[in-house]
Amino acid sequence: MMSLPNIQDLSENRWFDEVVHSGWSDDLPMSGSATGIGGDMGDKNTDFEVEEVPAYSPSGQGEHVYLWIEKNGKGTPEAIKEIIKAFGVKEIDVGYAGKKDAHAVTRQWVSIHTPSDDNAPIDQLNDLGWLRVLRTTRHANKLRLGHLKGNIFKVRIVETTQDDDAIQSAIESLRRQGFINYFGKQRFGFDGGNVAEGMAILAGKRAPHQKRLLLVSAVQSAIFNLMAAARFVHSGNIAFAGDVLQKINAGCFVCDDPQIDTPRIAAGEVAVTLPLFGKKVMPAHGDVSAFETQAAQAFFAHWQADENAAHGAAFDTATLAKFAAGDRRQFVILPSLLNFIRIDTSCIDVHFALPSGCYATVLLRHLCGTSFTR
Repeated sequence: MMSLPNIQDLSENRWFDEVVHSGWSDDLPMSGSATGIGGDMGDKNTDFEVEEVPAYSPSGQGEHVYLWIEKNGKGTPEAIKEIIKAFGVKEIDVGYAGKKDAHAVTRQWVSIHTPSDDNAPIDQLNDLGWLRVLRTTRHANKLRLGHLKGNIFKVRIVETTQDDDAIQSAIESLRRQGFINYFGKQRFGFDGGNVAEGMAILAGKRAPHQKRLLLVSAVQSAIFNLMAAARFVHSGNIAFAGDVLQKINAGCFVCDDPQIDTPRIAAGEVAVTLPLFGKKVMPAHGDVSAFETQAAQAFFAHWQADENAAHGAAFDTATLAKFAAGDRRQFVILPSLLNFIRIDTSCIDVHFALPSGCYATVLLRHLCGTSFTR
């Protein structure tokens, strides 16, 4: 019978120490081929396109103007600043569902609380060159963070030497097996510094509220990555009694019978979840709960074993509960709409869709065998 890993048995792996101290390692275990299809991500903005999939469609009526915008080479914060200036509103009047990459072409909704239907602000935005307003409508409510189902991507991969059959085989394997839902390297800041800063917050360092949440979430994310790697290396993507499983696009439940639920995982009906520790996280049961707690304890123990990282404070999951609500996150993601188009002999466009919060660069790491940042 398959058992859960003893995470201490994996502590000699290079990736273990790197994840503890920076949240990410280029040596993290991946599903699928060890080498991937090769290649590199194109370096133009147009080589990385992202289109938001909204949680709902605007009704066409209401107090909030909704703009469907396209940005080229600028991030969401820069766009919001220009929208505030053009419409003459305050920051609190503007809403968006998620931040999009700067080094890319991205499309998303933005809401503005304003009674005006004047086109002058839209003309002003279009004159910027890097921002285009593609559509306008109205809705009753402000758009808020998290109000999206996911994102659709088109990414250009260059310098790949694999033929179409090899690429198609790799894509079919990824569709079938999915990829480990790691938090990407960009989550952890320059050289993974957000983890160290997050640990300092847990030890009592003061910071503004939003920055504190960001830095503590880096610690949560690093523990998740450590747990996900350990579990995948040891037992792959199967269910254990006591796992918290999530019905796709629905709620969570505790696994009673792995023999029933493991085939449902393979079929994409349910998914194993792992915790982002906090005060409201749904607990696993039995041996799974023990493994998840052990992973967090191993993270903190290895962190404090580094004399440069020791803050003279004791850390555990209860420490995280003082700062974060907590959640559960899918362990493995089965991407949808995954396919490719051949552009020339060494270049392809990869198309796929991911749920909100998943990293395109992590999927591409599994597919190509190369770590990317964006």
